[in-house]
Amino acid sequence: MRKTLSFSAGVTLAIIGFNSAQAQDDLIYVAVEPCRIADTRIASEGFIKANTNRNFRVAGTSEQLAGQGGKVDCLNPKAQKPVAVAAYIIAVPTDSSSGRGALSAYPSDQDIPPVGSGTTVNFGSVPIGNTTIVTACSAEDCPVGGELGIIARNSDENVVIDVQGYFFPSAPIPGYQIVQNAFATVNSNSVIGQVFCPAGKQALGGGGTVADPSWFMDSSVPRPDGGGWEVRYRSSGSTFSAAGSTWVVCANAN
Repeated sequence: MRKTLSFSAGVTLAIIGFNSAQAQDDLIYVAVEPCRIADTRIASEGFIKANTNRNFRVAGTSEQLAGQGGKVDCLNPKAQKPVAVAAYIIAVPTDSSSGRGALSAYPSDQDIPPVGSGTTVNFGSVPIGNTTIVTACSAEDCPVGGELGIIARNSDENVVIDVQGYFFPSAPIPGYQIVQNAFATVNSNSVIGQVFCPAGKQALGGGGTVADPSWFMDSSVPRPDGGGWEVRYRSSGSTFSAAGSTWVVCANAN
């Protein structure tokens, strides 16, 4: 199965290789404010040694994320394991790095990818990163440490993980609420679609879509008050009418 989505930053990514169970899910991409969930430079375990792997949490409590070098105030879905995660994974060579290497990310409940396959970031002697979409472990009991596995090949490596978004089933998720709002505009080359969370809930992330291919998503951001999401759409041609929808994932406010 292959699914292509456009991100607010103007990057288009292709998702390849969802398994049959995941392919049956009706998934929506939910952008979040980029947030660091792991940084081995400040984590207690330190760097990943050459040719070893480590698991990381992409969802968990503030304390769990802080233990792996992540920020404690990420507005991400901590109580619900996502099916997949979009992240910018950065390789930061250590002083003891012995040369070129690679990082490979994979679901923590699956086998480590063979050498030469599944590469997420190839690195030399300078920090380098790559935006990737990785299926995370979604089993009831994932391996110790977290849902996302990373192996450092050939060289010791520090790893930084900045989450940019999640893929959610559009069906109801316990503890969360997906609110959608349709919009339509006539004789305009831009429109802002807005959607609000119910009282007492905060926006974790959002997204949107527009039907006319001559329109595109220009930005996808939380509302300043934290109570909803807004997406700006623009026309790539002359003035057109547009119709589409904007959605937001809401959870109980902390």
